[in-house]
Amino acid sequence: MAAGTRLPYNPFIMVSDRSTPGRRPPHYAWVVLASAMAIGMVSSGVRQSFGILIDPLVEQYGWSRGAISAANSTMFLSSVVLLLGAGALAERVGIRTIALVAASATITGMFLTGTMSHLWQFYLYYGVLLGGFSMVFVVVLPVLITRWFHTKVGISLGLMWSSLAMGAMIASPVLRWLITNIGWREAFFTTGIAGGAILLLAVYLLRDHPKNMGTLAYGAEFSSPTSGSGAWQSQAPTPVTPTPFRRVRRTGAFWHLINIHFLGCAGHSIILAHVVSMAMHSGVPGLTAAGVLSTVAGASIVGRLGSPILAERMGGRRTFILVLALQGLPILMLFGANLPWHFYLFALLFGPGYGGETPPFPMVNRQYYGSNSPLSNINGWQLAGAQMGMALGAWLGGALFDLTGTYTWVIAAAATFSLAGTLPAAALPSYRPGQSPIASSAPSPASGGGD
Repeated sequence: MAAGTRLPYNPFIMVSDRSTPGRRPPHYAWVVLASAMAIGMVSSGVRQSFGILIDPLVEQYGWSRGAISAANSTMFLSSVVLLLGAGALAERVGIRTIALVAASATITGMFLTGTMSHLWQFYLYYGVLLGGFSMVFVVVLPVLITRWFHTKVGISLGLMWSSLAMGAMIASPVLRWLITNIGWREAFFTTGIAGGAILLLAVYLLRDHPKNMGTLAYGAEFSSPTSGSGAWQSQAPTPVTPTPFRRVRRTGAFWHLINIHFLGCAGHSIILAHVVSMAMHSGVPGLTAAGVLSTVAGASIVGRLGSPILAERMGGRRTFILVLALQGLPILMLFGANLPWHFYLFALLFGPGYGGETPPFPMVNRQYYGSNSPLSNINGWQLAGAQMGMALGAWLGGALFDLTGTYTWVIAAAATFSLAGTLPAAALPSYRPGQSPIASSAPSPASGGGD
């Protein structure tokens, strides 16, 4: 081939393979995405199945619903420290190292939960080790995806977030069946063996950056080598100076996004922890009620896939207002729900809004602060706010039921938190494709016009 001749761009070819036109190996970004999805399915499956554990624990140990719900709150509160630490350390020691530590703790928690006999053990084994450490993946994996994908960022993030829903959709009925048919101990031992093997293999396949594999991110463009050079030169824009985290924290958007996560998560945490018990309290059989949670998880895939794509095209403000309204309004249906189909219809309508609340954050962070900003640290702070909301919602739902003996006030609280999240969403600054990161020029941007 003559020097200077430009080859047709093929995003599936690694840098090291572009000098050999006949070779077409898949880009390693797809391996990273598949590994992230496997981790998401396993780590979220048991954690998000908390709602189906409440009634078996009440029957087996006689613990109150409020005391059991506090274990869910322990999970979220412990994760605040873990998420902030993981977000900061990921910039120093690497995402793969953080993921290995989180996987080891999660697997240990699965096995130990099967051995528990006291409430404090449930808080520690399930709440901290299994639940708290498994949430670390939610900080680092989306950032890893944004590193490996230059194009198709929205769809790749949507697929990663959808894996969390698929995990819960599968795990909820399976774990309930295992507990009912083979017992608590054997159910968690089985989960630990199968889930642990998948986690460790998937973490092994992760890589922190495309340069570790001798390539650039999926979709980056290349030109032919210049005379005398043996390397392909990137035609991507020259990287801008990284945005210091201290400047990010001075922007209004940083705090608005934390508030959105807090309120949105407080609202759906109440539902996730208590909708199965709500259904059973209305006379729905246990296995049928567990299917409501599985249906919520399945319906959430629509939001998990769609919301990052919407955020990529129309910005965070409109996207967050939309998904929080879709989350909050269907909750009002639960005031009159007393038949199985009522709860299943609710699950189908609630799922897309609930699923769409979290996935846009990495995309919006990149839009507001640039790809060279400390995205892991930013995401860690936002998720810390989310976990405080999850902790409040999980505890408040059980406490309100214990206080009133009814789920009326529980439902009202869930709807109020969800719809209140549209207020900080409306205060977000506008975003248009191609604009400079908001932290690069203004210390505290005011909310602007429409997205």
